[in-house]
Amino acid sequence: MERKEFIKNEIKEEPENPFNYYLMALELKKEGDMSGSITVFDQLMKQFPMYIPTYYSFADLLIELEQDDKAKLVVKKGIEVAEIGSASKALHELRQLWELNF
Repeated sequence: MERKEFIKNEIKEEPENPFNYYLMALELKKEGDMSGSITVFDQLMKQFPMYIPTYYSFADLLIELEQDDKAKLVVKKGIEVAEIGSASKALHELRQLWELNF
């Protein structure tokens, strides 16, 4: 079974597991489908706002695509979520991403 099909099946089986959507966003990016990846990352932020890995990966993609305004919003939201969730490693990484790019 193709990787993308496997991930689609996982989403169907566990629609409340944010990790499956995260994998799909990364897979779409890997395939070069940046628009599809952005759509899935946007969905992740809305449906699972406390899923911290979303923020760094999404902001990194946006920076790569030179969508800095949206990337700034994603990093700021990620910092807020990481502070609420006491996720010190993620918080540190998001702050570094901010400092390096903005």
